[in-house]
Amino acid sequence: MSDSTPIKLPSSAPFPVIISSIQCKKGDSISKHETIFKYKYWVYQDDPNSKEDPPKKMRAECIGTFESPIEGTVESINIHPQEEVMHSDVEILHIKEACAHTVQYGGLCALCGKSLEEERDYSGYDYEDRATIAMSHDNSGLKISFDEAAKIEHSTTDRLNEEEKLILVVDLDQTVIHATVDPTVGEWQSDPSNPNYPAVKDVKTFCLEEDPIVPPGWTGPKLAPTKCWYYVKVRPGLSEFLQKMDTKYEMHIYTMATRNYALAIAKIIDPDGKYFGDRILSRDESGSLTHKNLKRLFPVDQSMVVIIDDRGDVWQWENNLIKVVPYDFFVGIGDINSSFLPKKNGQLTGPIKKRKSVAKLEAAAELSKEEGEAKLQVGETNGVQEHAQENSPNTVDRIIELGGGEGNTNLLLEQSITRNQSIEQQQHERPLAKLQHDLEQLQEKSDGEKSSHSEDAEDEEEENLLYDDDNELMSLVKVLDNVHEEYYNLYDDTKAKLHSIKPDLTKIIPRMKSQCLQGVTILFSGIIPLGVNIDSADIVIWCKQFGVKVVNEVYPEVTHVVCRDVSPETGPTFKTRVAHKLYPDSIKIVNPDWLFSCLSTWTKVDEEDYLVSTSDPKLWFVKPNEIEKYKKKLEEAKQTTNFEIDPLSGNGEGWNGGRSNSINSIEDYGLDEADQEVDDFLAGLSDDDNEDDNHGNEEDEGDDDEEVTATSDGNDSFIRDIYKKKRTVTQVEEEDDDSDQEDSMDVDDNKKRKINSSGGDDGEQDVNDNEIDDLEQALLDGFDDLEE
Repeated sequence: MSDSTPIKLPSSAPFPVIISSIQCKKGDSISKHETIFKYKYWVYQDDPNSKEDPPKKMRAECIGTFESPIEGTVESINIHPQEEVMHSDVEILHIKEACAHTVQYGGLCALCGKSLEEERDYSGYDYEDRATIAMSHDNSGLKISFDEAAKIEHSTTDRLNEEEKLILVVDLDQTVIHATVDPTVGEWQSDPSNPNYPAVKDVKTFCLEEDPIVPPGWTGPKLAPTKCWYYVKVRPGLSEFLQKMDTKYEMHIYTMATRNYALAIAKIIDPDGKYFGDRILSRDESGSLTHKNLKRLFPVDQSMVVIIDDRGDVWQWENNLIKVVPYDFFVGIGDINSSFLPKKNGQLTGPIKKRKSVAKLEAAAELSKEEGEAKLQVGETNGVQEHAQENSPNTVDRIIELGGGEGNTNLLLEQSITRNQSIEQQQHERPLAKLQHDLEQLQEKSDGEKSSHSEDAEDEEEENLLYDDDNELMSLVKVLDNVHEEYYNLYDDTKAKLHSIKPDLTKIIPRMKSQCLQGVTILFSGIIPLGVNIDSADIVIWCKQFGVKVVNEVYPEVTHVVCRDVSPETGPTFKTRVAHKLYPDSIKIVNPDWLFSCLSTWTKVDEEDYLVSTSDPKLWFVKPNEIEKYKKKLEEAKQTTNFEIDPLSGNGEGWNGGRSNSINSIEDYGLDEADQEVDDFLAGLSDDDNEDDNHGNEEDEGDDDEEVTATSDGNDSFIRDIYKKKRTVTQVEEEDDDSDQEDSMDVDDNKKRKINSSGGDDGEQDVNDNEIDDLEQALLDGFDDLEE
């Protein structure tokens, strides 16, 4: 016999009701639809004796009966005559059934075999409400009740504790493997003489038949499936990683890719099913098209679960998550299933390629990819892309608009179309072959320059595009070992002291993280794309979990400035130069690889190998009056009540804090106010020009060199657009060469690149761009740097 079933009044009952009489007693056998009790309730109806129009209302007493929706034996009665029942949460009585149908599959009870569809009747009682939790990895048709799930998880917990194991949920793409469909890889594999052969000779391949995408309601002939070849590079050390983790963790796969894809990858990384078995959850049965949720696997208890994934946002940065550095073997490819995930335009996700030529090519490929996706988004494809264009400017907004539920056919169709187009684009455009060609041309040019300039030239870089020096899994083994040790130390201590509270990884992991980088205060410069809110940037959220404090200006508290490596072509940003000038001894200027190394190893690593070179005084020059002007603005900002800068936003305990009064987007800034500032500034342009002419030989009073002039992809900013609409072109005299050379030292590298790319032969255009830069300085003066 099963546990008793609580019986409640339906939410449609005319509450409140008064129990008139009870028609059964404890121990009675109740058949379905037998009256259990009678009740009375009141309604307001027209008074038949009223002569008014409309007639007055009168309170009328009504009688109702409640029938048992199930059959069984009355185990307890929780009401008595004249008792008032106010809502549907009151348990009227408990009936013990022969079967409570707590495990269901495909409309049938898996315990007794009864068809639950046939049990539906006029009472409105829904047997499917008893089993709402999907417990199978590969099929959401098997559902159980919450109580049943709790029993199963309790049993699993006891078993794992006996084995001293925890649960590890593993993502696939860019966490343990990297995949592409570029056929160039297959060609390189079959050619031992190719410079990329050593890197791709162990790449695995498989072919999937994929159903064609058809419009909703398609009634035409069935279209033949298409075949697609995938090339998969396994992350270095994965075999050893799985072998070691198998002794301490029960492992599950959770991917946003399709089930067929997930099964094919599992066959590659776990051919015998030793590590994952059938514990594989894909987007086809996860319940969401855009995000992951642990409750799909563990609906009751997540206290023993650890997640490893290269994306934190798809998990909403759950406390159990250990984010890993993305595995990026195939240069410029990214996540092959990224169309199923929220878009992360321009955000730095992993270490910079050590070979500078490949790093340049990868950056160019990423820019080209983003431009291609932007064009694709505004295109018209089966009417779906047109709808996206009309209603949403980007992928993230589209996801918010449509939601992430598994029943959202519009979003499912749009994601499938986008993915298919991305796959076809890779197959036809062969980005790896193009990048290899570009690399060879770059090497030829570099070799020519070296031979003509110096006999002491550095050794030539290798000719291969693909190179694998990833060691993320080695660091991850140590981290997961420490988490396991911490959990079971607390578990043993709990048992010894007879405490009833067991260890909880949702608390243990955040506590362990928060202690790793305490005392580190970081200023990101030139890292976070323009327009991205500093508090919502993945790298900032990730840092704060480890106790890092993130600021947006050069404060004395800063311990590290994280910026890209500098060269004569790409010099340091203004804030980086200010930090070096003001605090040369206390602030270390490092490239992002230092930070990723810290986040991977959960420790503060030595900065020596990651320091940005500051040896060229010309690149690092900053005028004294610019320093004073910057310091003055910081002081004024602190003293202004309407403009508050939080110099130490984030304390390692969360990531929702930050700059309450900063400008995070154009929507936060009043357009009328901006328009007025443009007018005010333009009114004084001619005066400024005259002053420059009259004082051309005097020391420049300094420019507001903020890092906000242009977007990362080189497009004009919104202020530049406003300026171009308002400004009437005037004749401006060209400055002499000496003046140009002096002024160029005070312009940020993104400004230099903008000016140089605008057409070096057009002197007027160069001057115009400089004036636009000055305009942006004036408008953004006093506000937080939008780029940060």
